[in-house]
Amino acid sequence: MVYGSLHLITFDGTEYSFKALGEFVILRLSSSTGSNIFTLQGQTDKLHMDSKGIIEVPVVVRMAAFHQGIGKIEWRCAEEGDGLQLFVDDVEVPVTVVVHRGERDFAVRCMSVSRCAAVYAGGLHVVAWRVVGHNQLAAMVEVPQTFYNRTVGLMGLWSSNRSDDFLMSDGRLLPSADFSPPSEERLHYFGMSAVPVPESLLFSLPPLVPLEHVSSEHLLESVSPAEVEELRRTCKSCMECVHDTLASGSSDLGLRTLDAKKQFQSLALIYDGYLTWTPLSTQPVQLTIKVSDKLTSSLFTPILRVCNCLNGGTCQFDSITENHQQGKFQVVGCLCPKGFSGKFCGNASDVCQGKPCYRGVKCQSKTEPDQFTCGDCPDHVVSNGKQGYKCFEHMCIPPFPFPCHKDADCRSTKQNYTCTCKPGFTGDGRNCTIDECEELSTCPNAKFECKNKPGSVDCLCRYKNTKDTDGCSNVFNVSLSWKKNRSDGLKQLVDIVLMGFQNKFYNASKKGPGQGSRPGSEEYRINVSSDTPHWYIRDYLARVSSHYDINAIEVDLDECEAKEAVCAHPALCANTYGGYRCVCNGTDVDKTQSCVLVSDTELDLVLGLVLGIGIPLLLLLLLAALACFCCCKRTVTGLPYSLPDYVQEQYNPPPFNYSDPALHYMTHCSPRIIDNITPRQRFR
Repeated sequence: MVYGSLHLITFDGTEYSFKALGEFVILRLSSSTGSNIFTLQGQTDKLHMDSKGIIEVPVVVRMAAFHQGIGKIEWRCAEEGDGLQLFVDDVEVPVTVVVHRGERDFAVRCMSVSRCAAVYAGGLHVVAWRVVGHNQLAAMVEVPQTFYNRTVGLMGLWSSNRSDDFLMSDGRLLPSADFSPPSEERLHYFGMSAVPVPESLLFSLPPLVPLEHVSSEHLLESVSPAEVEELRRTCKSCMECVHDTLASGSSDLGLRTLDAKKQFQSLALIYDGYLTWTPLSTQPVQLTIKVSDKLTSSLFTPILRVCNCLNGGTCQFDSITENHQQGKFQVVGCLCPKGFSGKFCGNASDVCQGKPCYRGVKCQSKTEPDQFTCGDCPDHVVSNGKQGYKCFEHMCIPPFPFPCHKDADCRSTKQNYTCTCKPGFTGDGRNCTIDECEELSTCPNAKFECKNKPGSVDCLCRYKNTKDTDGCSNVFNVSLSWKKNRSDGLKQLVDIVLMGFQNKFYNASKKGPGQGSRPGSEEYRINVSSDTPHWYIRDYLARVSSHYDINAIEVDLDECEAKEAVCAHPALCANTYGGYRCVCNGTDVDKTQSCVLVSDTELDLVLGLVLGIGIPLLLLLLLAALACFCCCKRTVTGLPYSLPDYVQEQYNPPPFNYSDPALHYMTHCSPRIIDNITPRQRFR
C-alpha cells in the first residue's frame, strides 16, 4: 500500500517512508520469461492545503496502471469537490458503481465518488481513493500468487523474506537486517532507482523547485518529548500519523493517514496456524482456497507436498520424486534409516551387499537392521577390534601404535615383530642412541669441550660457558722491545707464553708496526683462552723480562678482533693501543654516528655538482655584492634651500642629522596583565 506523506508497505510487510518529487514505479509485474505484464506508476508533488497553501510534504497526486493486452487506467483528483477523475485509455469516464467493463477480462468498479478499483480477471486488483479534504491519493494492490518473486518497484519484492524487499530496477539489492528498513538516505537511493525511464504513463513535467526534505529524526527532535507522547496517544501509536502531523502542522492530515493504515489492516488479514490434512494415499488432488468481500474475490491454489515415508524414514520436502496437477500436487522423497531402502523406505536392505568385511572374508547378516558378522582374517594378516572387519598385513603401521624407537626399523610377521636400530645408532631397537663426541673431529680443536645430545652435539668453550665459538678466545696485541735485535722473536715469545699458560695459549703471529707503535719495538698478536685477561699476559711478561732480554712491554686488547668494538654498521673498526677507531669512507666517525658508504662513482658525481653549480653561484653572489657596494657610494647633491628648515647641515654634519624627528623612536615593553606594570617609555 502507498498512503500518507509518503509511506509504503511492501508485500512482505516492511513499512518505510520515501521523500521525493517526480514520477515513480510503484509496482511492476513480470512474466516467467522476464517481460513486463503490468505497471503501476504514481506522480508525487508538494501537498496543497486550502488553509496553509503549499507545504513541503510529498504526496501522490496522480496514478496510472497499464496491463499488457488490456489497456491503461488513470486516477486523478477532481478539480472541484473531493471526488476522483477516471481515464480509461486516456478517455475520461463518469464515476458510477460500474464505471467501465472492458472486452478482455477487465472492469472498473467505484464504491463512491472518491474510491474506485481496477479489477482484472487473473486476481489482480488496484484500489485507489482520494483523501478527504486534500489533493492526495492512496492505493492498495492485491497480486495473485502467480507473480510470487516477480515484483519490483516501491512496493518491494514479494518473497516472504523482508531482507530482500528493496530490489532495485538494475537487479542490485539494498539489504536490510533484523526486519528493519535501511536508513532514510539509503531508501532515497532505492526510491530514485524506480524512476520510469523511458516508459512513463503520466508524462508529467519534472518539479521546478526541489523538495526541502526534513528527516523523521529531526522532526521528532523539533518538539518536546511530552508533545511527542501526546501525539502518540492521539495517533494510537501510529508513527506515520505522528510524522505527517508534525511535517504538515495539521492533525487532520495525520488522522487521515491513521485511517488509511486501519483500512489496510482490516483488509490484509493474516491468520497464523496450520491446515492439517492426513491423506489416505498419494493419489493427486487439487486444493483451491477462495477469499472474497463484498466487492472482489481472490482464488489461491497452494502447492501440496505429500510425504509417505515408512519405517521411520525422514521426509525430504526439498526433494520431489513425483509431480502432478501441473506442479500443484507433489510427492516428496525420503531419507531412509539404516537397514531400509527404496523410494519410501519400504525395503529392508542387506548390509552384506556392500561387502563390509575384509576381502575374501565371509559376511553374515543379522536380523537387526545394519548388523552383520565377519569370518576370521586370513593367516598372513591380523585383525584389530572386530574380527574379519578390518585386517592388517603387519603391526608396524596404523592403527597399531609404532612399537619401536623412532630411530629403529620395525619388521612384522603377523602378530610378532622385531625392532632394529638404524645404522649409526646402538641399542635394542626400543631405545637407540648415538654418541657423536667419540669422533675427535666433531669440534674444531681442543679448546672446545664436546657435549652429546639427541641428534647432534654442542661444542662449548672449556674456559667459558658459551655456545658462541667466535668468543672462545681473547686476541691481544703485544709490543716488545728486545735488548738485542733478533730474528727469532716470534719463536721466543711463543716459548715464553707457552711455558707460563700451557693449554690456555693457542697461537701467536707477528705483524707490522701500526699507528701508535713505539720505535724499535716489534708487534705481535697472541690468541689465548677467553678467561685470560690482558693484564695476566702483561704481568707475566714483566716478571720474566729480565730473563729473556726484554726492555719494554705493552699489551693491548684488540677490541675489533674480540668484537667488543661498537661501531655503527657499516663503519669499519680499526684497533689502536688502548682503544679503537670507527672509520667510514676513510674518515673517523663517532661510535654512534651513522655511516653511509659512498662509491667512487657517487663521489665523482657529488664533486661534479659542487664544481658545476657551486662555483658559478659563488661568482654571481660576488658580482651582486660589488654592484650593491657601488650603488651605496653614490651621493645626492642639491641646493641648500631645497632642504627642510629643521635639517641644517651646519648644526648636524653628515652622515646623520640627529635633530630630524624622523630619526627619533620610542622604546617600551608591553605590560603584563598579571602584575599591571606600566610600560616604560624613553627616547633613544
